[in-house]
Amino acid sequence: MTAIDLEAVAAAAAPDALGSYLAESARPAGEQTSGPAPSVRTTEHGGHQITVTTTYDVVVDGTPVTARLYVADSGMLYSPALPYHQFTSALDAVRALMSTYPDHFGGGV
Repeated sequence: MTAIDLEAVAAAAAPDALGSYLAESARPAGEQTSGPAPSVRTTEHGGHQITVTTTYDVVVDGTPVTARLYVADSGMLYSPALPYHQFTSALDAVRALMSTYPDHFGGGV
């Protein structure tokens, strides 16, 4: 039996390491690899098939940002870069991404 290296686990869970890992992970089949990523939700109601597609085009200081924001069926937003967070606002999600990964957003206050 191999013991778990707690320091290795902590290092892998650090925001930059985890973010890099998630950014390099294989994307689901059919998902775009550049540009805004659509979040598609489907359901059925009264015999009708409903599809809602939401796309967030994020720009910070005039620069487009590849911020993968998705909407769950509950209406909450989430990002693979912050796997344990949910947001009620896309602006709050981008603020959290900027606070968590400040090196990816040049300048600022």
